[in-house]
Amino acid sequence: MKRLLVLALLAALFWSTVQAATYRVDDTGTVVSQPVTPMKWRQLAPSRGGDNTVEGQLNVALRLNLANWLNRPARIYMLLAPTEGEQLQATWRTQGRLLPGALRSGGRTLVYDGLVRDAFLTETIQLNLVADGRLLTRAQSLQFYFEIEVSP
Repeated sequence: MKRLLVLALLAALFWSTVQAATYRVDDTGTVVSQPVTPMKWRQLAPSRGGDNTVEGQLNVALRLNLANWLNRPARIYMLLAPTEGEQLQATWRTQGRLLPGALRSGGRTLVYDGLVRDAFLTETIQLNLVADGRLLTRAQSLQFYFEIEVSP
């Protein structure tokens, strides 16, 4: 019984030291449909008691270079860099290669969990952006990128 307990503890210690390595994914082949995304008021006439939301939409043709992780199980995350002052919210729909989802500026969310089968993952996503128009004072750069986690 003691021997079994010792083996269980050693196994637990081993598994706790095995952590996934995280790498930034090369997405240099990604194309955004428009360099500047106009944000429009959700309501025609925003007011103090009304809805001050602005929203915009764009299409993104993703091309993620996954050649370094072929035939390995992996998780891919989408990250959205923090924006100045305002929490930007992004939601997206996909064509099925990646998971649809939602993300706030400064956040990270899972978009793929499985075996990497191809050197390049291509997908077109429709990205919807939402923010509080009262807090947007100037144009901001939308910076999203991808990370991959693979087990050693």
